[in-house]
Amino acid sequence: MSSVQIDQRPRYKPGDVIISEVTIDDLKSLAEGYYASFPTPWFDKVEPKHLRPENDALRAERFAIRMIPWLSEPHTRWTKATLNRSAPDYDPSAPNRVIGHAGWLLPGRTKTEILNFWRRDASDVLGWREKMGWSKAYEDELWSGTDVSAWQEPTFLRWDLVREGYLGGKGHWHLAPLWVLPEHQHRGVASLLLRDAIERADKEDPPPPMYLEAMPDARVIYEHFGYHGVDGEGAGYVMIRNPPKGMKLLEKREED
Repeated sequence: MSSVQIDQRPRYKPGDVIISEVTIDDLKSLAEGYYASFPTPWFDKVEPKHLRPENDALRAERFAIRMIPWLSEPHTRWTKATLNRSAPDYDPSAPNRVIGHAGWLLPGRTKTEILNFWRRDASDVLGWREKMGWSKAYEDELWSGTDVSAWQEPTFLRWDLVREGYLGGKGHWHLAPLWVLPEHQHRGVASLLLRDAIERADKEDPPPPMYLEAMPDARVIYEHFGYHGVDGEGAGYVMIRNPPKGMKLLEKREED
């Protein structure tokens, strides 16, 4: 019922939504947005209820702190969508609330490194603990609400291995990930976040591949922006824009 009501809401007009870069002050709002936008069963698997803190604010705070080193890594782009003061649904009590987010790893790093920042071992590989001045005990506490075995091997590491098979050694844009708060979906926010990155990528000569994994019900929007499904490992999820020559692609689905 709620999805039908959201679908009937009008799309935002030009100027209603502001796309800008994420700052450290946004990370708590980002963490809350991840929890609100991603499927509950998925988080129940990787952050099972018996491990997570009862206090949702503490849960979001730990996640926000884990994201801090992301912002200082080179060859990345972290963008947010917020509402203009004149936009419908603007909430003056939460003027800086993030309603959508897209995080990108850029060709300058993906040509030589296939490493999703969500991975537990990213901190070890990139030296975040030392850079942040965290003790090992403190970093372990930040991850204490997660089932690392469910988080690492079958999810983010698995999909990095798939991405390596398609684009290893080729610089590309990697979307990791994109979300829009449920109450703001189907109103053009995701398109704005995508367009911001695509316009930048297309200025490169030649335009590099752009890679993502999409849930089945989200594939239509990516197809609209020129992404193609692949015919191979990860079919049904992996999508690539500007794919390398010779890559086997799925036929574009017919519109309903």
